[in-house]
Amino acid sequence: MEAQKEKIMRFSRIIYILIKIAMIILIVAAALIAVSWLLIGAGLPTETVTIGGVDLEAPVLFKLGEAHVVLPIAWQSGVDSFGVRGLLPTAGIGDFIGIIFTIVGLSFAKKVFGLLKENGSPFRDDVIKPMKKLAVVLLVVGIVSGYLPLIAAGIIWVFCLIFDYGRMLQHESDTTL
Repeated sequence: MEAQKEKIMRFSRIIYILIKIAMIILIVAAALIAVSWLLIGAGLPTETVTIGGVDLEAPVLFKLGEAHVVLPIAWQSGVDSFGVRGLLPTAGIGDFIGIIFTIVGLSFAKKVFGLLKENGSPFRDDVIKPMKKLAVVLLVVGIVSGYLPLIAAGIIWVFCLIFDYGRMLQHESDTTL
């Protein structure tokens, strides 16, 4: 039993670190998107940049001779319903919201794996509650973006039910001893 707890704690420690790294990357990406929007909103000149075969309008941060340094994050030129170029990027808002939801979901997952790396037992209320919150976040993301997060939300909710049942059995076993 203790060997299994140690495996859970070791694996949870690795996943916890990977989640922290992913969160840092996503927070930096969200910050770059926000800075890009602010710079474009501030009226900086833009330049067309081709990234991966897609032409994007990016704010020019500064020029070094003939080289122009741009910030090509989350900006794509587009037209609004009146045929006038919009102030905010049309492509990228959905990505930004997706990043925010991902960060929120990862924070709940980080909480779960943080508790597991400390104790090793998933059969506790403080582990089950953030898992339920993660399932709800995935449910909302799935309603907006597609079926894959919906499936993940369902799987996580089933795990919540299993862990809750295990918690009840553990409590019953502890009280009968």
